[in-house]
Amino acid sequence: MSVNAMASESSDVLVEIRDLVIGIQRTRKDRLLIVESANFDIRRAEILGLVGESGSGKTMVCRSLIGTLKRRSASIFAGTIKFDGMDLAKLEERQWRSVRGSRIGYVPQSALTGANPVMTVGKQLGEAIRRNRKRKEKDVRRRVMELLELVHIRRPEVVYDQYPHQLSGGMRQRVMIAAAITQDPDIVVADEPTTGLDVTVQAEIMKLLKEIRSELKMSVILVSHDLALIDEVCDRLVVMHAGTCVEVGSVSAVARTPLHPYTIALNRSRIDISTPGAPLITIKGNPPAVGEWPAGCRFSDRCDFVQQDCTVGRNPVLVEVRPNHWSACLHAERLGGTSE
Repeated sequence: MSVNAMASESSDVLVEIRDLVIGIQRTRKDRLLIVESANFDIRRAEILGLVGESGSGKTMVCRSLIGTLKRRSASIFAGTIKFDGMDLAKLEERQWRSVRGSRIGYVPQSALTGANPVMTVGKQLGEAIRRNRKRKEKDVRRRVMELLELVHIRRPEVVYDQYPHQLSGGMRQRVMIAAAITQDPDIVVADEPTTGLDVTVQAEIMKLLKEIRSELKMSVILVSHDLALIDEVCDRLVVMHAGTCVEVGSVSAVARTPLHPYTIALNRSRIDISTPGAPLITIKGNPPAVGEWPAGCRFSDRCDFVQQDCTVGRNPVLVEVRPNHWSACLHAERLGGTSE
């Protein structure tokens, strides 16, 4: 079954991404492709995990969802991002102003740089609340306090008047989550929101995202390198490698019966399931440089299951191998969910 049939399996699709191509126009005739084929859906009130090594295209896909690709000199060359009747891939900046923040929230990668250092927490959140309509100051303050309580910040009346540098990393990230949901968006894009935080705080942030999804019924797309975190909080998983989506399915199915060698390699290299005292298992070789992808499957040079036909022709595309479980491996059926 082709990727175009993905959405037909579910009537609760909020965002539908098809054949998305993102890159940088280096000269009039020369393009550097960063994402060549992104295909997946985001369903209503689900947490979707997006994983892959650095350079796989995860952050660029996220930026395409919030309309900030141009800030990185990138743009969408082809494909669609359907969201509530709109194609986000075709929106102009003036149209994005009514979508970014109000319909689609964003939690930045680093809590250390996400907040404005010269504005108090209360003022920053208040600006976000007033963005689309005027409110009385007492109503704004009340809403800010509600948001701070929602993200489990202790003594919100104190934090309201504090500056970001006066808060811990975990507190700052909670403030960033509060900022992302000020307008009650349909979806929140969280781009590695636990970067730089210790393990205990990471777990607290993940628990918070789950609570927000449950209480506010909003979708969350969570980008992470940490498969353990993904397993704990996400409903479905998209695995990216070298600018393409290589596996899509429920977290339980992908963890139990992975259908792509790259996913198998990621699972084997997890620190949380490694044997104490034994050497850590790593993925051999290095990922291909952006835009310098080999013929055939882009994981073939590092794959333990490579066959001759894997190294020729075009890069394989996603195919539904099992119900609602998609893989871009030519020999997915033969893998049989190998994970050990």
